Amino acid sequence: MPAWPFKTDRSTRDSSAASISSWMLVAIAAIAMFVGSFSWYTLSQLRNQSKAQQVSALTKNIELIASQTELALQDNDLSRIRRLLLDAQATGLYHNLTIRYANDQILVSTDLGEVYRDALPVTWGESATPFERKSRFDPTINQLTLHEPLQISQNDHAILVAESMPLAQLGLLWRFELASMITGFCGIILGLLAWVQMRQRPAPLFAIRSALFQYAQGITSTPSLLVCSNLGPETRAFNDLLEERDALSSRIALIDCQNAIASVSGDSFGLSSVCASLPHGMLVLDTNLEIQFINGSGAAYLNADSSTSVGKPLSVIDPDSILIPSAARVLNPDSPRRQTFDIELEHCSTFLRVTCTRIIRDQDTLCLIYLEDITQQRHADDSLNSFIAQATHELRTPLTNIRLFAEEAIDAGTEDEEFRSNAFNMINSESRRLERLVSDMLSVSELEAGSMQIRKDTVRPEAMFEELRRDYTQQAEAKGVKLAFDLPPKFPTIEADRDRIGQAIHNLIGNALKYTPTKGTITVTVEFDPADAMTVRVEDSGIGISIEDQSRIFERFCRANDDRIESISGTGLGLAISQEIAKMHGGQIVVESELDQGSAFILTIPSGRNAPAKAA
Repeated sequence: MPAWPFKTDRSTRDSSAASISSWMLVAIAAIAMFVGSFSWYTLSQLRNQSKAQQVSALTKNIELIASQTELALQDNDLSRIRRLLLDAQATGLYHNLTIRYANDQILVSTDLGEVYRDALPVTWGESATPFERKSRFDPTINQLTLHEPLQISQNDHAILVAESMPLAQLGLLWRFELASMITGFCGIILGLLAWVQMRQRPAPLFAIRSALFQYAQGITSTPSLLVCSNLGPETRAFNDLLEERDALSSRIALIDCQNAIASVSGDSFGLSSVCASLPHGMLVLDTNLEIQFINGSGAAYLNADSSTSVGKPLSVIDPDSILIPSAARVLNPDSPRRQTFDIELEHCSTFLRVTCTRIIRDQDTLCLIYLEDITQQRHADDSLNSFIAQATHELRTPLTNIRLFAEEAIDAGTEDEEFRSNAFNMINSESRRLERLVSDMLSVSELEAGSMQIRKDTVRPEAMFEELRRDYTQQAEAKGVKLAFDLPPKFPTIEADRDRIGQAIHNLIGNALKYTPTKGTITVTVEFDPADAMTVRVEDSGIGISIEDQSRIFERFCRANDDRIESISGTGLGLAISQEIAKMHGGQIVVESELDQGSAFILTIPSGRNAPAKAA
């Protein structure tokens, strides 16, 4: 096994490399966003400057044409006016030029499709709207339209309307703008990646901190202290440290026993003073498989008396021959010196890890049997396996329902709108159920990592309970259960995490609906005390919970020992997560229940001003 300092150095190097890479991403993202935004701004200024120059040139040109046209109008020379407009169009600056007078009548136009006069009018008339100088730019066709008033006499007026050709653009400008947009977008993406990477870095520290806090509270077993190894090299190194501690502890215990055995002679073993305090069981056998020593823990595991077992054959306290074959093999010089295996003691429902070791002392050969209780570890493994199986079933059920209703809705087409509507409602309900299940699994992951947090804000509870009513009314009707909400006429606002509180109440109502049979009732009562603390009581007429199960239903992966719920799917996470959310807000969940009499879960949430913001 490699030395621990090597792992520490490697973990430190990995952490330093991750930190450097995060800051490099931040620097590159900042440079990319600056270059992209600056380039975009510069190119926009160039585009606007080019457009302004063209508009200024066209405006001056049309003013010159308008002054010459006014002189021609005052001389009543219509042919001269036409030549002026055609010459202006021939310059390539204008698409069309038109002179209009009263009520938008056309006098002259360069558009061959327009109908215009062959001679100047005798009377010019009055226009409904006064002629005034103005311009209009159409970005869709990149065209500028100029209106230039013409004064014929003191009372007669007309207007020259000039539609320009599409304004010229800088040929490669759009390519540079696209490049600047891509550069800025890449900067944003890199910034997000750096933010995500930097957010993930504290997760291993939070997980290790939570494990050390449990250790300070007296929880020293390795399965309880292990953290999620996927969070980074720090957590993997911490788990390796715990495993090395267990291996070292077992090795020290074996060495102490071997030294004690080697230091005595004859029948005077005197090992009780060395091994009596060991929490693990220990037996010493001779070549005849007779017991030379057994400590108190070993006697308790094998249901024997340590004071009367010494000198007796092992078969007396091992009638089922669980240990005898392995001990006989270890005492054989041609067999391996050590053998390890697991056994289950049915009389006390205990799992033991048995290590048999051959010890040579002078001319004698002894067998040391070391018994380690791994019941808690086995239960943890069984709970995890059960959770994986239940979670797989829970995930598969809504996915299957969504697929079936989607296929039926497609087959129904547009002929049966009512059926399609019901199918879409069921798809929406199953997708929300799937979302809640995934949210519970993510919450458990956050609890295991010690990174679960609440983000308090001002919450309006009435909107939250209306959503709960809409979510569960249809499910209750489909199961034949009466669901009632007893809500106060007015709701005060509270300081809490709306999503987390909603998740906790969802779990309580969902459990009540799950374990209440047809024709049962569920009542959700909400009350507020003078300090605006909220109390939510979810009461049902379901199967109830026994006194023994009430003390452990808030543990993770735990389900009640009741044959009636074997056919009801569940992960055993909902109540554990809800209790943790309540504690993070400074509140709690208590249960009142009797078998076959229903259950009531009471969630209390204080005003939120002094509640903790993070799970310990």
